[in-house]
Amino acid sequence: MADPESADPDSPTRSIGSDDATTRLGADRARTRWITRVLHPGPGPRRDDPGPGPAAARTRALTRRAGAGAPAPSGPPAPSRWRRTATLLLGWFPRLLARVVVGPAGDIDYAVPTELRRSYTVLKRIGAGGEAVVYLAEPAGAGRARHRRRPAESADPGPHEDRDRVALKVYRPGHDINRELLDRLRARDRGDPHTPAVHGYGRARSSWDEEVAWEAQEYFPAGSLRSVIDRAPVDDTTARAVVSALTDCLHHWQEHLQHNHTDVKPENLLIRSADPPVFALTDFGGAVRATMSRVYGGLAVTEAYAAPEVVEGRREAPAAWWSLGVMVHELLTGRRPEGGESWLTARRSEVDVSAVADESWRLLVRGLLTPAPSARWGHAEVRQWLSGERPSLVRPRAHAPIRFADASHDDPPSLAFDLLDRWDRGEVWLRTHWPTVRTWLDREVGDYTFDRSYLTDLDARPERVHLAISALAARFVPGMPPRFRGLEVGADGVLALARGGSSRHAVLREALELGALDLAARHWCAHPGCRAEGSGRCAPLEHVQHEVPLIMRRVEATVQGLASGPAVAAGAADLPRFAWDSAWALAAELVLDPEAAGRERRRLRAQSWHPRRRSPAPHVDWWRHQRDVGLRRRAGQVDELAALVAASLLLPVAARLGAAERDRERAEGRARRRDRRAAFTGAAGERWRRVRARAQDPRTPPGESDTGAPWGAAPPYGPGGAPYGRPPTEAEQRKARRREARERKSVERSMRQLERAEGAGRCRRFAYPAAAAGLLDGLGRLLRADGFYPDRSGPFAEAYTGFVDVAGSAAVSAVAGAADAAVGLLPAQSEDRWWLPVVLAVLLVVLGRTASGRRRARTRLTAYRLAAAASALMLLVVLSTGLLMVAAGVLIPLYNLAG
Repeated sequence: MADPESADPDSPTRSIGSDDATTRLGADRARTRWITRVLHPGPGPRRDDPGPGPAAARTRALTRRAGAGAPAPSGPPAPSRWRRTATLLLGWFPRLLARVVVGPAGDIDYAVPTELRRSYTVLKRIGAGGEAVVYLAEPAGAGRARHRRRPAESADPGPHEDRDRVALKVYRPGHDINRELLDRLRARDRGDPHTPAVHGYGRARSSWDEEVAWEAQEYFPAGSLRSVIDRAPVDDTTARAVVSALTDCLHHWQEHLQHNHTDVKPENLLIRSADPPVFALTDFGGAVRATMSRVYGGLAVTEAYAAPEVVEGRREAPAAWWSLGVMVHELLTGRRPEGGESWLTARRSEVDVSAVADESWRLLVRGLLTPAPSARWGHAEVRQWLSGERPSLVRPRAHAPIRFADASHDDPPSLAFDLLDRWDRGEVWLRTHWPTVRTWLDREVGDYTFDRSYLTDLDARPERVHLAISALAARFVPGMPPRFRGLEVGADGVLALARGGSSRHAVLREALELGALDLAARHWCAHPGCRAEGSGRCAPLEHVQHEVPLIMRRVEATVQGLASGPAVAAGAADLPRFAWDSAWALAAELVLDPEAAGRERRRLRAQSWHPRRRSPAPHVDWWRHQRDVGLRRRAGQVDELAALVAASLLLPVAARLGAAERDRERAEGRARRRDRRAAFTGAAGERWRRVRARAQDPRTPPGESDTGAPWGAAPPYGPGGAPYGRPPTEAEQRKARRREARERKSVERSMRQLERAEGAGRCRRFAYPAAAAGLLDGLGRLLRADGFYPDRSGPFAEAYTGFVDVAGSAAVSAVAGAADAAVGLLPAQSEDRWWLPVVLAVLLVVLGRTASGRRRARTRLTAYRLAAAASALMLLVVLSTGLLMVAAGVLIPLYNLAG
């Protein structure tokens, strides 16, 4: 009964069948209990499972008191306590599995933000489209008041009660509302027959912690024009009444509200009255000011009902009358007219209306579906036709055509589209025919809004021909996706080019150096922020066009400064072109994607520690300094990104120089070790020679044998540090005292380690609680992967809402942000993984047992220190989510157990 939610913004709103007004069991909960019964069968129906009958009343057994003479109730003996405990434990896992597989709550409970559910009572979902989901709701408290007024025998709502209900429209993330128009309509209340009354609008925080827009407007129980078209073909009288009502509605929007609706379709025309028909036009996201002849910002347009000139960037009044012509054709024949193969053929050829049998109706449809907006019928012509007159079809004035390759074009949009589509031929043709295009625009078209400098520059700089093609496309066909050399250069297209191969990097660099993205920003985009600002330009593309050249100028200055030094002149001064192209692409990715900087920082940081990615580049001081500037995050954004790009660009040079520096350091280390080994060997040989000489000539006085000999080569010393037979000198006594002090300190240090090792088992006091918190955190991350949305009322909902509010407070958010930044330094993006706290918990348990076991003192002391470090890391992991995952790890199992 429910239709799948489409992600296509052009998909029509599909109505969903109504449900019974009786209290019903949610579909998700019903499936959950069905799976529970399958996984854990029982002797009979559950207590909370109503039987097959209509009432399914509960049966309560009444027992007599002992001694009343009643026989004892017969039946199987009660199970023992251990059997009941085992049954409860064995039944917990299937229920938890069912909750996780099927889902913890229904669609309405988690799709509608909690803030809205406090203000409105959501009854059911009545529609879904590419931008929003529509629910039937009523203000909180209205339902209870209505039930108090309604007689007990009246169970169905009456027509007067629909006035209390509203259509609650919850937009998907990324879509916004037209606040200016909503304010005007809210002031009119119910006095405007062709617009729905607006009860409220705003923004709310969804269950996914995303800010979504919403609006509550008048509910139309009769449905939309789609219900009338579904019965097509209709009779002549009904069709005339519907066309007259639609004409009044469109004229009211254009003349009285001064708005051109850009998405006129049957689903947006709601039936206020069926006899006589009166329609109200809704979906305010597609309404724009009538004074704006060109609109940007990715407004919602249904392609099947959109006029051909919409692609050219013209959102004027004739576009709505084209949509009326499509709906009239669908009303008479049951299908829409056949469209052209592409926008170019549709705007240059007449629409086939032969399916309309009646000649009078065919005249109306042909007049409304005229491709040229200046010759298309409007309100005056439709009113003349409804009164019995036959308005004439106007043929628009055609310009003298201009010929490009093998095609002839009558207007600039057609030429711009063909040049953009066949860019390789257009490059050769426009380099030599730009004077012809300029003369044609001046004399035939008479369009002076296009900047002629893009054409005249080709005389001296023919390499800018693709910039001229982009300028023609941005001026005359802004509805087409922007392209450069045949590749899309919208926000998503630029990101794809930046992540592509070297050939795409070269195209992106050329577009940035020529300023083509500034022209691409004039095309329509789907970013709600651009539409909200009303600037008529794509903000991300403008940001890239402004920031990337600035970043690359600083990178070039850095490389030139490093190339002047003798150590890097051989590498930095001769970087290949493809390396610079990749640097431009990386700068564009860093500006467009907020997460790209973090990935690049992790990649550069891994050059020092990662077993597979490490390189000798950190051995070079200037490269390590450049990398540290990008990792500090304390400099300005441009300086930070420029440092990251420069470090990535110079990484091969630094790796080559670092390899040479590493080899030199290794050679020096080997030489030092060889010298020390030779010195030790020479000293040992000299000492052995002296010992042998003394052994061969025992008459040698002790003092003579150690003259000029190194320490250790003299005869054996006594306990005082002097040779036997001679009292120790003052220096020898000091040396002996220092040696005794070192030995005493070594013994004391060993004793202290033994004492600390005896108390190493105390780490279990903080290791085991940290391990428990980590297990709950990992369980919460795992079970909350698809969201946790308890019932609207009850202790679990209140507890969950309380934890969400605490996690969203300023103090907790600040602590969580700091902890998340620290945990984000972990490699492999493991900070968001569920297994990280689980692995830490297992490690803490092992370290706690090792520290409290009967192992060596050094092993227990090492385990104590590692347990302290792992507990600190676990604290950061738990705090990085504001303790919300720990709460989820407790609430979700309890919620599943409680049913």
